[in-house]
Amino acid sequence: MNLEKIKDLIEKNFIKSKNIWLAYLLAIFFGTFGLHRFYLKKNGLKMLLITVLTLGLGVIITCPILIMDFFKIPDWVKDCNNINNTSPTEKNIQTNQSSKHINNTVTSINLNESMSTSSRLNNSLSANIEETNSSNIDKPRNSQVISYYFKPKLQPVMEFKPKTKTHKKSTRTKTNSSETIKISKLRKLRDDYVVVDIETTGLSPSEDKIIQLSAIKYIDNKEIAVFNEYINPHTKLSDFIINLTGITQDIVDYGKELNDIKDNFISFYGDLPLVGHYINGFDIKFLIANNLIIKNISTIDTLPLARKLDLEDAKLPTVKKFLGINNNSHDSLDDCYTTNALYQFAKKNF
Repeated sequence: MNLEKIKDLIEKNFIKSKNIWLAYLLAIFFGTFGLHRFYLKKNGLKMLLITVLTLGLGVIITCPILIMDFFKIPDWVKDCNNINNTSPTEKNIQTNQSSKHINNTVTSINLNESMSTSSRLNNSLSANIEETNSSNIDKPRNSQVISYYFKPKLQPVMEFKPKTKTHKKSTRTKTNSSETIKISKLRKLRDDYVVVDIETTGLSPSEDKIIQLSAIKYIDNKEIAVFNEYINPHTKLSDFIINLTGITQDIVDYGKELNDIKDNFISFYGDLPLVGHYINGFDIKFLIANNLIIKNISTIDTLPLARKLDLEDAKLPTVKKFLGINNNSHDSLDDCYTTNALYQFAKKNF
């Protein structure tokens, strides 16, 4: 009877229930071999291998680990005892609760997948219906404003780029296709160039649209070709834009599609540098947003030239008065002529 009590006591305090003092003793005398970890079921094999495979040097290596283990032993003992003290009934309850939670989660996922699948099907059907309807709508007639060419055609291809600080000579920018385009900002005024100007529905390249695109090509400082198109933005113009530009809703409604004139415009300026008033800060951003740039290009911004005139401001209407030019402001073709007059004035006087 006494032997059975002793056996039960040993089993309760040293086998089923982990004893903290025994764990400390194992750590003190056999810690470098990881026996305290084996006792507490905490992966003692790692320490044993370090000690054995390093031919005893592992004793030094495992010392810091052993010191940290001394602080962890109380928590490890509690964890072991909590696991051992959990009754089979409690374990079954926990297992059942866990399986219920998993089943609920799986059911929820299946429902969500079904709903998302049906949603995608509905969206697909809606898109097909809209596409069918749109194909039956009459497309707007071609623009009444003529794009005309004089004399030779230079037919390379190029592309613009967004604003950068004016003191830099060149910048690299990512286009919509994630290709890097280099914009070289020229300081020397050239004899062969293309003046560019645009009118838009607003100031945001990502949200607003181009409604007029104009360019004049100069070779040896002489005009040889003109490009001028009104573009249908497929949106209603604001009263502010109509009053500012003089471009009415009827004009743009009968304007051309941007994609229809894209290739002609790119071929028009070719590899010549682009001249514009605040071109690096405004026009280029819209040209990029509308995929009118395909490779590296050079630009000359006339805004810094206007600032050298020491006028009340450097806007084109103010420059136009200074130069004695009589035409319409905020008409992109007339603004091209004003920009060129400023450019030629700067070549002769600066």
